[in-house]
Amino acid sequence: MTARAQGALDFGTSGNRLKKHAVEGGLLITFEGGEGVGKSTQAERLFHKLESLGIDVILAHEPGSSDLGNNIRRWIKRSSSSSPLAETLLFEAARAQLLHELVRPALGKGKTVILDRFTDSTLAYQGYARGGNLETIKKLNDIATAGLVPHLTVLLDADPEVALARVSNKPNLFDGAEKSGPKRIDNESELRFEQAPLKFHQNIRNGYLELSKTDSRWCVIGADQAGHRIADAILKRVRRLLIDHDIPEELFKS
Repeated sequence: MTARAQGALDFGTSGNRLKKHAVEGGLLITFEGGEGVGKSTQAERLFHKLESLGIDVILAHEPGSSDLGNNIRRWIKRSSSSSPLAETLLFEAARAQLLHELVRPALGKGKTVILDRFTDSTLAYQGYARGGNLETIKKLNDIATAGLVPHLTVLLDADPEVALARVSNKPNLFDGAEKSGPKRIDNESELRFEQAPLKFHQNIRNGYLELSKTDSRWCVIGADQAGHRIADAILKRVRRLLIDHDIPEELFKS
């Protein structure tokens, strides 16, 4: 594939202008991981870094970044479903709309698209954690995306007990002991979809780690490091991807 320059990008009030560097056919970079691993923070951090380097880049998240996706996101936050298939179909609907409305047009213009969650989230959450049929989910993923596969998937991996305690600002989140294992001590009325029992999140982590063994597109990074070290590791891998697609290496030497 061949990189090309498009237009100009204005940064700040200094009038410093950089050419937007695009890639023929575009690039899709996805971020995956369980709750509390810093996935969204790192996706946004990468977006701003690439933008500052003059890469033609956009950032979106699932489910969301479209009217349909935002409505589905709100519904899932407020409601509960006992059916992994029902949840999967909702996510696939949001995904299909996002690809139609934003992702495919952006890729067609040579943009680098950063997605906070994609098809692997559905496999990890509705499949490995909720018990949905993995083959069915794979088929639905394929239908919703028309076979689109990320060029790179960054998996931020951490012990769920540590990550959830951190994001909840409750160091002793799992102090309540039960025979089946540690019990959350949240107020039950405040629980959201992502605030399921620890076993649920352990299954998500195990699912992601299984998925990461299947394809070279995965980049697994320990999320228990300092944020700047995680960002550096991600940028190193993304730098290699961009250079492989003819983005000038000189961009990364500043």
